[in-house]
Amino acid sequence: MSINSFPVGHKFNTYKLSIDEKISNLFSKAIPNRTKDFHSPFAVISVALGMLLKKVELENGAIHINQSVSWIEKFDEKKTIFANAMVVSKTERKNNIFIKIKIDYLSDSRKIAESVSTILINGNNHEN
Repeated sequence: MSINSFPVGHKFNTYKLSIDEKISNLFSKAIPNRTKDFHSPFAVISVALGMLLKKVELENGAIHINQSVSWIEKFDEKKTIFANAMVVSKTERKNNIFIKIKIDYLSDSRKIAESVSTILINGNNHEN
């Protein structure tokens, strides 16, 4: 199913993530001045959104245009983190669709952060 087919309020299944050796090495190559021994907490946000987007289809030309993050408490990035994602809004402007996805992050059953990502689907490419 395409990301645009999920209604507002849709909750995706909880999934788990961790910054393993492979992910750590890839992130280190992509972000200057980071070694595999230290990443900013944004590595978790990037991995979580990437994992979610692998599970859904994106229309051709869809792009990630905005990201906000609220940190609640420190966490160990080497521990397993659980992500709960939900479609929180869909708006159409000038034939473009803006979809906001909120992800809550939990470690040891405590909420440690939340992020809201906005995906833009170009009006010429989205399903009606």
